[in-house]
Amino acid sequence: MKLKETMEQSYQKLKDDFDKGVPVQDLMQDRSDTIDHVVTEMWNDSGLTDTNSTALIAVGGYGRAEMHPASDVDLLIILQSEPDSELESKLSDFLTSLWDLGLEVGHSVRTVEQCVEEAEQDLTVITNLIESRHLTGNKTLFDQLTQSIGTDRLWPSQVFFDAKMGEQRARYDQYGDTAYRVEPNLKEGPGGLRDIQTIDWVTERTYGVRLLEVPFEQNLLTRKELDTIIKGKHFLWKVRFALHILADRKEDRLLFDYQRSLAHMFGYKNDANNESIEQFMQSYYRTITELERLNEVLLGVLRKKILPPTNTKPYHVTPLYLNDDDYLAIANPDVFKNHPHTLLGIFHTIQVTPQLKGLTPDTIRELRNNLHLIDEEFRNKDEHKQIFMDILKESYGITFVLRRMNRYGVLAAYIPAFANIVGRMQYDLFHAFTVDDHTLNLVRHIRHLSVEDGRKKHPLLSKIFNTLNKPQLLYLAALFHDIAKGRPGSHSELGAVDALEFCQSHGLNEYDSNLVSWLVKQHLLMSTTAQRKDISDPEIIKEFANTVAIQQRLDYLYLLTICDIRSTNPTLLTDWKNALLRELYKSTRSYLQQDETPNPTTQELLEEKKNSAASQLAKQNISREECETFWSEMNAEYLLQHSVDELVWHIEEIQQVTDTPIVRMKQDEKLSSSQVFIYAKDKSSLFTRICSALEQMQLNIVAADLAERNNGHALDTLTFLDAHGKRVTMPSDQATILKTIKRNITREDFSVSDRNYRIPRQLKYFDIPTRVTFTQNELRGQTVLTLYTSDCPGLLTRISEVFYNEGLVVQGARISTLGEEAEDIFYLTDTENNPITDVDRQESIRALLKEKLQQLWT
Repeated sequence: MKLKETMEQSYQKLKDDFDKGVPVQDLMQDRSDTIDHVVTEMWNDSGLTDTNSTALIAVGGYGRAEMHPASDVDLLIILQSEPDSELESKLSDFLTSLWDLGLEVGHSVRTVEQCVEEAEQDLTVITNLIESRHLTGNKTLFDQLTQSIGTDRLWPSQVFFDAKMGEQRARYDQYGDTAYRVEPNLKEGPGGLRDIQTIDWVTERTYGVRLLEVPFEQNLLTRKELDTIIKGKHFLWKVRFALHILADRKEDRLLFDYQRSLAHMFGYKNDANNESIEQFMQSYYRTITELERLNEVLLGVLRKKILPPTNTKPYHVTPLYLNDDDYLAIANPDVFKNHPHTLLGIFHTIQVTPQLKGLTPDTIRELRNNLHLIDEEFRNKDEHKQIFMDILKESYGITFVLRRMNRYGVLAAYIPAFANIVGRMQYDLFHAFTVDDHTLNLVRHIRHLSVEDGRKKHPLLSKIFNTLNKPQLLYLAALFHDIAKGRPGSHSELGAVDALEFCQSHGLNEYDSNLVSWLVKQHLLMSTTAQRKDISDPEIIKEFANTVAIQQRLDYLYLLTICDIRSTNPTLLTDWKNALLRELYKSTRSYLQQDETPNPTTQELLEEKKNSAASQLAKQNISREECETFWSEMNAEYLLQHSVDELVWHIEEIQQVTDTPIVRMKQDEKLSSSQVFIYAKDKSSLFTRICSALEQMQLNIVAADLAERNNGHALDTLTFLDAHGKRVTMPSDQATILKTIKRNITREDFSVSDRNYRIPRQLKYFDIPTRVTFTQNELRGQTVLTLYTSDCPGLLTRISEVFYNEGLVVQGARISTLGEEAEDIFYLTDTENNPITDVDRQESIRALLKEKLQQLWT
């Protein structure tokens, strides 16, 4: 009990000392000392001191004495020989007593020989053992182990280095090859604590000491670089320490749950527009960017010192550059100072010399030391402008060099506006990366369209890309499309101004400069049109086409839009959205190519649809007269909203069945989605009942077209996707969906009040005010209600319930979710088919929607 009190008091003191600003390295040592005391006492209490055949060893983070509040206590118990029953009982009591104290204990029990055998086969085991620390028990056993795992016997430094580099590459791949996701892992991601530990492990294996203890004459790091690593490590330690306190458990992810509290703990207090969180996270991202760069430098230095020398001596690539074992080096330390153009030119040289893997450590250092030369005078020189444009014109290595230009600070120095978005995160679920990383991802996705793999995966996009006369214009639009994020005002309009000035100053003609600027200004236009508007409506296509104006703009905008969505969030471009954008592109292209012939009128379009549908239905022995009779009972809006295939589908189903309701489902191959068609005696609650059924099954409704026949039956067609943004193709799942919908629309005791929806963890940390706007669609004679609110399960059901209670008829809907925010558009009339124009009525609807949606979160 006394030790339990010691643990509790120690934990409370740690929290108090953290609040007082005690250096985190002292707090970690205090925690480690406390654990040492407790573990040793428990060892003694278990009677293990009486035997001289065991030793207790701290390994892992505990061995390094880097203990955070909830760190695992990793122990190795070394045995002289296989234990008898008495010793096994004592060891069991010892471990049980530690668990009873609430410690998270990781342990292994082995003889020295078994330790060596395991270490020989397992990189993780040898890594743990080389940072082990004797706690109590037979010291001779520990010394035997230390000698047995020396580099002269196991894992020589060259082999260990190669293995650790492979491990780091695998770790980068596992964590998305980027540290910049909005909920990053500060331990495992690039630039995180594991990178620093990797350096320590390599130096321990090579020099017998950790990095900070390596003799300075080894020339591993400069004093400035060493200070940067120490400062960055202490920052990450402090963040991790705070995370453990906030989570009250081991936690290495900067989850949304903790970001606001962390920001406050680190002195960022302004919560307006989540500024405190974004400032704190930008500080975090910039720290790990520095550490990632230093990791690259230091491992490059160690590679030269540890790995056997190659037979190839450095040789000149140009008079100013050398190929040093396939890494680019400057010919002498003054190259950047005496020839400033090389601050950009060195990246172009890497591009045109494919065998080069990167820059040597000394070159990176000199590059960083001379960044101050990239000033206004530097940026105004035509020679330097030409080099930058040459980089974008190359057919190889664009992403490779731009990423390194960003990592080394060159990109922000050359384009000052870019500095503002380096490490800038946006506190939402829509943007998965920092703005600079998203921007470079966008360039990568565009570039991918020009290679063989891209041609196979995205044939249409690749074909369009290959028609572009100047792909560099698309790369420029990518670099500038979000460059104004974080500034007051429209980032699209501000970025368009920046892009125009940059292009004009870099020798682009007026037409090309205006094209890049237009793309930046309109980079959201195509996605918003496809997702928020009815692209089957010829007027929508006409409006969009008139804005785009020419085929060339459309091609550039389409590629930019698709790649922008892909680089924003890996899960964002569903097959449905992709199909919508493709359809919008093709429809607009057709419209723009009809310049010499008049576009069909709406009436002509309706006749074309009816003729095509009737021709197909005739094969099913359904006459043109039967079709016309049915269509005469529907309004023109129904014929406009639905494709020919849907018109055929509806009539076929209705003609085949006499009893209602009819509930049928099919796959829309063209738009990569699933559709359900319901034909039933109209009830004002019908839409609510359908939404409730689909949302209860975690299906995402993305569009709805609702119509009413003169005989009092409703024809509702809803388009939906599964929870992963895919079509529902399993027959058993389809049967369940149809059964659930039919039960919902026929039951007399239907109510949505007893439906419970679980709110996902991440959504709970975003409070998006519900906004409701009303506009009038004069052509359709409908009111367009646009609703912005926090996304959550059951949202559409609750919204439709308000419409039902208020006597509103939903004629159509477009449902869009952007991260944590839902943007839903509804086309409404009253029960007499009139629009909702009364301002007081609109205000009442707005208030009821806000009240109903608030109930979902309480």
